[in-house]
Amino acid sequence: MKKFYFSILSIAFLLVSAVSKGQYVSILDNSANNYTFDDGRFWQGGVPPGSGPEGANCTGCNIVVYSSVTVTDLASTAITGNGPWLLHVTLDGATLRIQGPGTVFTINTYVSLINGTQILIGTDPAYNESIVLNDQVDMDLASSVRIGNNNSFIDALNLSGHTLQGTIPTFANGGTPDAGIFSLLATPDMFGNTYSLVLNENGQGTEMDPADGANYTFNCSPTVPAAPIPCNTALIVGPAITGADPLNPNSGILFTQSTTLPVQLVLFLASKNDDGTVAVKWATSQEQNSNYYDVERSSDQSGWIKIGTVKAKGFSSITSNYNFTDNLPLSGSSYYRLKMVDLDAKFLYSKTVSLSSNKTAVPLVVYSNPFYDQIRLKVNVDRAQLLTMTVSDLLGKSVISQNYHAMSGDNYVNLIPASISGSGTYILHIHGDSYNQTVKLQSAIK
Repeated sequence: MKKFYFSILSIAFLLVSAVSKGQYVSILDNSANNYTFDDGRFWQGGVPPGSGPEGANCTGCNIVVYSSVTVTDLASTAITGNGPWLLHVTLDGATLRIQGPGTVFTINTYVSLINGTQILIGTDPAYNESIVLNDQVDMDLASSVRIGNNNSFIDALNLSGHTLQGTIPTFANGGTPDAGIFSLLATPDMFGNTYSLVLNENGQGTEMDPADGANYTFNCSPTVPAAPIPCNTALIVGPAITGADPLNPNSGILFTQSTTLPVQLVLFLASKNDDGTVAVKWATSQEQNSNYYDVERSSDQSGWIKIGTVKAKGFSSITSNYNFTDNLPLSGSSYYRLKMVDLDAKFLYSKTVSLSSNKTAVPLVVYSNPFYDQIRLKVNVDRAQLLTMTVSDLLGKSVISQNYHAMSGDNYVNLIPASISGSGTYILHIHGDSYNQTVKLQSAIK
C-alpha cells in the first residue's frame, strides 16, 4: 500500500498541468480582511502564485508573505477568494519566505516541496513567526525548511482537527494520514516504507539520543531557558534546518540545529584602483539568514584586522553583488578575507585573496646625484597621498622642506636647492601614509 501511495505522489509531481514563475509579495496587513492564500486580493498586483483548477503549482517562484494567511482547500467553508482551489500545492524549485512580526502561516491542504524548494521563517532575529501544519507537507532531499531564530517555530499538532488532503499513512496514527512533514524516499527502506518522518504530531526526526535511540526535542525551554516555546514532540523551535539523515541509507530528512551559514559565495576578489585604493568585491548566488560581512585584512595571513563591515541582503535567491573600498591599503603584499556572519551570530570565513604591489617598480630614483641646480626625483607610491619631502645637512638642519600631493604610480619631482651654497653631503627623507624613503645626496654646487 505504501508503494502505491508513493507512485501516486510521483505521478502528481510529473503531471503538473500549469506553472508560474516570478516574484509574489503579499499585502502588508491582512488582519481586517482575512484573505486566504489563493485570493488575488492578498497579493500585490492581484495575482496569486500558481494556477490550475485544483492546485497552486509554482515553478521557480519567489514568494514573500508579510501577513498571516491560511493555505486553505476546497472543502473549506471560509473560502473568500477567486481560486484556484487548493487541493494540492506543488512548489518546484521555489522559495517561500514568511517575514513579519507575529506572522502565522497556516497550512490546511496538501503541499509538496521538490527540486530544491526552500521554506524560510525567522530570518529576522527580532520577529516571532510560525508555521501551523494542519495537513501534510512532503519534500525531497534537495528541498529544505529553515527556522532562523529561537522566537519562531513549526507546529504540527493539528489542534483544529482539520480533515487532511494529504494521503501519507503513519503507523503512530493507526495507518491513517497524520499532519506533519514527511521525506519521500527514492526507494523503499528495509521495512518497505516509502517515506521517513521529519515532524508530526507524535514525534520528530531530530537528532538521536544515544542513550536510548529515541527522538528528542531541542531549542525549547527548559533546554534553552531564553526560548519562549515549551517543549513538545510536535514542535520544532529554531534555529533549525532540515538536512539529510546520515543514518538513513535512503537519504531521509531530519531537523538539526542550525550550525552553518547558508551563503553561497561565487565571487571574491581584490584589485587596485587607479588612485591607489583597493576595491574588494564579492557576489553571492544565494543568501538565507545572513546578517553582515566583515572585511578583514592582513600583511602575513596571521594577524587579521577588521577594516570595514557591509550589511548583507539577509535573504536572496538571486545573485547579490557587494563591494568595499580599502582607502588606506598596506604597502607591498596584502591579503583579504570575509567573515560572513548570520543572524544567529554564527559565522564562516571565505577563502583568502592576495594583492601584491608592483615588484618591478622602484620606490625612489634620484636622477641627479651629485646635484647642481635641481634635485630630480622619480617617486613611486602605491596610492595617492600627501608626501613630506625634506633635505637636511649632517647636523640635522633642514635646508629644503615641502609637501607634494602624489598620485598612485610614478611621480616626477624637482627640488630647487636655493639655500644650499656649497658642496657637501645631505640627507633626503620622503614620507607619507604608506611611504617612507631616505637617501644620501651629494651637492656639487660651487
